[in-house]
Amino acid sequence: MSPITFVAPYYYNTVWYFALLILTWALVIYYIGSGEQKLLRSDGNDASQGIAVILSFVIIYYLGLRPIYRDFVDMKMYAESYRLFAPYYVYQWPSLGNEWLWNDLFAYFSKNNYSVHSFFLFVEFIYVIGMLVSSWLLTRNNLLMTMMFMITSFSFVSFGENGIRNGLACSVLMVGISLLTYRDNKKQFLAYLLMFLAMGVHRSSMLPILASLSSVYAIKNTKTAMRFWIASFGISLVAGPFMEQFFASLGFDDRMELYTSTDQATMESTFSRTGFRWDFLLYSVFPVIMIWYVTIYRKFRDKTYNVIAISYLLCNAFWLMVIRAAFSNRFAYLSWFIYPLVIAYPLLRMNLWKDQDRRTAIILFLYSGFEFFMFFIYYFGTTGFKGFQLYWWRK
Repeated sequence: MSPITFVAPYYYNTVWYFALLILTWALVIYYIGSGEQKLLRSDGNDASQGIAVILSFVIIYYLGLRPIYRDFVDMKMYAESYRLFAPYYVYQWPSLGNEWLWNDLFAYFSKNNYSVHSFFLFVEFIYVIGMLVSSWLLTRNNLLMTMMFMITSFSFVSFGENGIRNGLACSVLMVGISLLTYRDNKKQFLAYLLMFLAMGVHRSSMLPILASLSSVYAIKNTKTAMRFWIASFGISLVAGPFMEQFFASLGFDDRMELYTSTDQATMESTFSRTGFRWDFLLYSVFPVIMIWYVTIYRKFRDKTYNVIAISYLLCNAFWLMVIRAAFSNRFAYLSWFIYPLVIAYPLLRMNLWKDQDRRTAIILFLYSGFEFFMFFIYYFGTTGFKGFQLYWWRK
C-alpha cells in the first residue's frame, strides 16, 4: 500500500479543510432555507445515506494513506517504531493491565510484512467506521448530518492523524456507548466487549467507560452530573495543581504523570502550553449548554441521550481538574469524542423547534466554524496573516 502523492505533504491539511469547508457550507445552504422538519421526518431512504457511506470511505482513503511527514507529529514516531521494534514484539494475552490490543495489532501487521501505510489505513478505517456505526445506531435516518458533526469536530483530524491510539480507542468505545442502552442482551454484551477492547488500545479510555457505566447504573440525572461539572470548575480554579498530582498518582494512565511533570510542560508544541486553558473551556461549554437546554429547560426524557450527556459531563469534569497539564487536549478528548453526539442527537431525534432544519443548519455552521477558525490559527501560524505567507511558501 503506497501513500498518497498527488497532494504535497505541506498542503495536505489545507486541501482537507477547504474541501470540508465547501461540503459543510453546501449542506448548510441546503437546509438553512427550510422552515420545516425534514431531518426529523426522514425515513432513511434518501440519497444522503449513501453519500454518508461514500464520504466515510473517501476520508479513510485520504487520511489513512497520508504521507509520513513532520506535520502529523506522532505519525513519524509510530512509523519508526513499526520499522525498528514491532517485528520483535511478543503477542500479549488480553488483560486490564496493559494496552495489549494495540501492541498485538502493531506486531501482527509488522510481522506479516504489511507496509506501515497499510497499518495506518487500517487504524483510520476503524476510526471512521466506528463513528459511522455509532451514527447508524443512534440517528440511522440522518447518517450524513451526523457524520458532518463528527468530521467537523475540533478533535477529528488531530486524533485521526496524530493521537491515533487515543482516537482509535474512543471510536471503538463510541460504538459501545451507543449500544449500552439497548435492552437486547446480545447488544449489551457487545457493548461491554467493545469497552474492554477499547481499554486494550488505550488505557485512558477507562475514564469514559466508568463515566458511561455510572450514567446507566448510578448517576441517572443530568442535574447531578451538571452540578458535579460546575463543582469541578471551582475545584480547578482553587486547587488545580493538587488535583493534577492526585489523578496522576492513581495510575490509570502513566502518560498523565509525564504530562503533568515540569520537564514535559516545557516541550514545544501547539498544545503543550500550560496554564488554565480558557480557549478549551469555551469550546467545551457548548455541549453543557445543549444538555441544560434539552434535559433541564425543555425537560426532554431520553434514556440514550442521558447516557451520552452524563458521560460527557463526567469526563469533561475530570479534564477541568487537570486542565493546566501539558497536552491537556489529550485528556479533553476523553470527553470531546462524545461532543458530536451531545449536539447532533437532540437535533436529529427530538422535536425541539418548528423550524428545526434551519436551526440545525445554523448550529452546524457555528459548530464547524470553530474548527475552521482553529485551522487558520494553528496551521497558518499564530502571528496573523504573516503565518499564512510563511505557510504557503515554506519548503
